[in-house]
Amino acid sequence: MIQVQTPDERLAALKKPAVETIKKLALNSEDCLVVCAGFEDRALGFLRTATSFKTPFNVLAIQYLPLLKENKSLEIRKISNQADLILDEVTYDREDPAGFGVLFLERIHAVRGRTIIDISGMSRLLIVQLLVALSYRDQGFRDCFVAYAEAQKYSPNQEETEAMLAKYDLDPAFSILFLSSGVFDVTVVSELSSSAPSSGQTRLIVFPTLDADQMTALRAELQPSRYTVIEGIPPNPRNKWRIGAIAAINRLEEMPNTERMKASTLDYVETLNCLLSVYREHGIRDRLLISPTGSKMQAVAVGLFKACVNDVQIVYPTPRGFLFPDSYTSGVGALHFLSLTPFTRNGNAS
Repeated sequence: MIQVQTPDERLAALKKPAVETIKKLALNSEDCLVVCAGFEDRALGFLRTATSFKTPFNVLAIQYLPLLKENKSLEIRKISNQADLILDEVTYDREDPAGFGVLFLERIHAVRGRTIIDISGMSRLLIVQLLVALSYRDQGFRDCFVAYAEAQKYSPNQEETEAMLAKYDLDPAFSILFLSSGVFDVTVVSELSSSAPSSGQTRLIVFPTLDADQMTALRAELQPSRYTVIEGIPPNPRNKWRIGAIAAINRLEEMPNTERMKASTLDYVETLNCLLSVYREHGIRDRLLISPTGSKMQAVAVGLFKACVNDVQIVYPTPRGFLFPDSYTSGVGALHFLSLTPFTRNGNAS
């Protein structure tokens, strides 16, 4: 008797590739590096290391709207011109992102070699959109990779956070804003919608952050019946203080009907396992909404999960703006590389 696996069972059984830490990235003329002209230093990390080999390759640069003067558009063009790279550009509107996956696939359709998605400067929603789009190609994720550069320094530091929390404890109406400045909208795009029928009970799977406005907007707009909170564990032990700070800022102890989980902010497999566990436990009874507000590698896990499991809905609290783009993070830290080929569906080309 042949046992047919459900999509989540296939994903759970899949041998998931490990994230590799690398020193350099060598590309050739048939490869394409997809970069995003964000405002962080690490948005240029892989582009710079790849050009050090003096071999031309293709670059697809995603330019953000609304424009920020701190974005790295000019630097990407300058590096590409100096290294004789073949540069293509496409615009991504954070306030109107629907359908970008299709446009992205059109731009990389002629790539004969590897497609490397450098997520270092990307928004979490964009990461999910790109991965889901790739999953529906005839060749699926074959010859596709994720590149991720850590930052050397992340803001805010522990002292700044504790000072803000002290004010918050004295006045619960005090708004703690470290990174983004409010929420433009809770974004729902059709290509990331759920195939499951609507039901009366919804469960929001959310990754709390240092900006409580994101959680507040999601709760107010979606009004879910239940919550699953996945708290991020930083890979550097010196940043473990963030776990408690984020819990306090979002008042997780006071949230009703909430289950709490923890997962590494770097090891995407831990987040995938959390999502699979929630799906097995609650997927039949609850309509699942996932908001990828955690780390960028956690957004990779959400994208891969959504690519395999259709009956979940992606929602995202799009930031209205950014308070200090030039100090959001600084420097370029460790470089990481992940093969997506194993996640190609059985129905895709091998």
